[in-house]
Amino acid sequence: MKKIAVKNANGNIEEVDLIKAFEIVDISKKFVILSKNEMNNEGLCKVYVSEVLETSPGIYELIGILDDALWDRVKKAMKEMVES
Repeated sequence: MKKIAVKNANGNIEEVDLIKAFEIVDISKKFVILSKNEMNNEGLCKVYVSEVLETSPGIYELIGILDDALWDRVKKAMKEMVES
């Protein structure tokens, strides 16, 4: 799995597993699905979905998806990926 470097909330750089990167073209935003290889209480691997910006070459900043309408668009895009 491809690794990418992301700047976390503390400003530190950490490597994470990139599961999928995609763009919603009509709103000009890029998103990632990633994993830090953390397990939840049920033994399943946690995955994260976030808007992403490349702040410098090879370094990405994650931006939380706080808007419900945007989250609906992201879920729709992910569903289309799974169904294709």
